[in-house]
Amino acid sequence: MFTTSHLPLHVQREVCVLSVVVRASGDVDQDTVAALHDELRVAFAVATPPHPVVVDLSEVTFFGSAGINELLTHHRLAAASGIPLRIVATHRMVLRPLTAAGLGDVLEIHPDVEQALRLAPAVPPAPRRAR
Repeated sequence: MFTTSHLPLHVQREVCVLSVVVRASGDVDQDTVAALHDELRVAFAVATPPHPVVVDLSEVTFFGSAGINELLTHHRLAAASGIPLRIVATHRMVLRPLTAAGLGDVLEIHPDVEQALRLAPAVPPAPRRAR
């Protein structure tokens, strides 16, 4: 008898000033990716351009092709909407599949949430009126 062991995926979203952080923990695969998809949809709906949506994958224990596809889908959405998508990945379970898929140079990957948020653009000053 063959059994597989999946850790459930827990996803939560928090608003940090004008940025949104989506934190995932557990396995991201075809059986669990819907939870990540749902939270990312909401995150992009409430994000304020040009501030980012940050996806924190530092607590992910498995990252399969379904997770890669989800990040690529939202990467395209981010480019079209002017909302930067930033990924936090610190260990092999996530970095290895991203690198193997050739996405290390496509996705904006950071070592921690603080750095991803720190790189958020400043609110541009109001335009000056000519006198």
